[in-house]
Amino acid sequence: MSPTTRLAIYSSFINGKCINDHDTKDTLPDNHTPVVSPATNKAVLGFVPSTPQDVENAISAATEAFHATDDDTDDTASWSHHSQTSNRASILLSIANELRQNTTRLADLEVQQIGRPCKEMRFQLSRLPEWFEYYASLLRVHEESVKPFGPGYLNVTKRVALGVVVQITPFNHPLLITVKKLAPALAAGNTVVIKPSELAPASVIEFAKLCTKAGLPPGVLNVLLGGKEVGECLISDTRIVKVDFTGGPSAGKEIGRQAGANLCYVTQELGGKAPMIVMPPPGGTQLYTAEKLNEYLDPIVNGCAFGAFIASGQTCIAGTRAIVHESIYEIFKEKMVLKVKCFRMGHPECTDTTIGPVITSKQLSFMDTCVKEGLSSDLESLELLCGGKRYTAFQDEKEELNHGNWYEPTIIAVKQKSALTQEIHHNNILFQTELFGPILLLVPFSTTKEAITLANDTPYGLGCSIWTHDLVEAHSMADAVQSGIVWINDHHKNHPSSPWGGLKKESGVGRENGLDAYYEYTQTKSIVVNCNKFDSDWFKDADARYN
Repeated sequence: MSPTTRLAIYSSFINGKCINDHDTKDTLPDNHTPVVSPATNKAVLGFVPSTPQDVENAISAATEAFHATDDDTDDTASWSHHSQTSNRASILLSIANELRQNTTRLADLEVQQIGRPCKEMRFQLSRLPEWFEYYASLLRVHEESVKPFGPGYLNVTKRVALGVVVQITPFNHPLLITVKKLAPALAAGNTVVIKPSELAPASVIEFAKLCTKAGLPPGVLNVLLGGKEVGECLISDTRIVKVDFTGGPSAGKEIGRQAGANLCYVTQELGGKAPMIVMPPPGGTQLYTAEKLNEYLDPIVNGCAFGAFIASGQTCIAGTRAIVHESIYEIFKEKMVLKVKCFRMGHPECTDTTIGPVITSKQLSFMDTCVKEGLSSDLESLELLCGGKRYTAFQDEKEELNHGNWYEPTIIAVKQKSALTQEIHHNNILFQTELFGPILLLVPFSTTKEAITLANDTPYGLGCSIWTHDLVEAHSMADAVQSGIVWINDHHKNHPSSPWGGLKKESGVGRENGLDAYYEYTQTKSIVVNCNKFDSDWFKDADARYN
């Protein structure tokens, strides 16, 4: 890169502002780290990694903001105080308004960083104001409780903020996951230090600037930039009371160990290998003409394609395994292949692009290796229906994309139902490993019990979808599936009020969204008031009673 190249360089956001503003400079600072577009592997922006002093300054700013008082009135007026509840709600609504006005700009920045198609990102970011509006509304209606303590006593319980919390977010949904974590944390009165992925830091910094514009007090939100070393420095600080992490299970376990050393609260949304269970039409296929069977299957194929390939499969809840009843298995395979072949790879900025690249060349190699290993280990039982290799055939104005991290949308299927089906599913790397890419696996089943067994046969338990017209059966299956989120005739659907998290260890602990998230960012304070005349003396009165 030429030393005179004009490039936006981002720096840490501490105490209400960026500590260095390189956006308008023509030369790059020597210590910057480039952020490359996965579509071309060319640098599109950069950032200056946070130093240990930056970490100290951010935590100090957050600590001061949490405990601040009004020096003029000597009243406790910190961001966390109960008297500030209405003010917090108003600021959350102002943040929602700023987000709504800047959706396109922020979405285009995320497209630039992570290569997801602009159609996806503009729609996704258009929904982010809902989280701040939900928690603002929750603050206005949430009531404290009075417990039945006993005659003459009043027991008021309050939900109070935890303190300074750390949020570590991934590359795949830079702002969505930030917002899901930040909105309940701010609503509860915490102050926050965020470390976004070093692969996608810019949109989070731009969002932090909008929060200040919306009236968020200095120090309440801070953003530090960098990799693992910055996260470790944050988590090890004894002033941190909670760590909220989204990422892989191995990193989650290490973060849990580090946070546990300081007795921190921990919330973690980790890995997934979501099944999509496709049930046969009511009464069986023998009752359906070809036209009627198409009417039943086509929407399901469309839904499963969305579940598997949105974000190029780079989501923890991606529908990576379609578990399909044997009576419709062959036609489902045919329809899914035809669907996938209609996908369009191309410049993420183009509105007709439907599939983007994977995030890094390292991830590309990992996926490709897993596909080759998985297929070679079960040559007799598995078949590659489409894809299965890197894509480097872009031409003309798209030719520069051949330098990016592109993988063909891939479908791998168990050839047919056999006595070995469950064994293959249980032992093959493709069915047991989170591949985080545009790869869909198909496996047939005979009975509902077998479908549930296959669905639960991974270390993960985050998401699952069930596709059927029989809602009674669907609810029964939803109870049996070991997943924290179960969709019936849908996939990926998300809402601020709906709890989000896994049931099994490899998928994490705790919940995002809804009251659950608000409670996870608070703790209970119990205030016991003796309303009687206090005139007893335990040490003199022989008849005094304790409790």
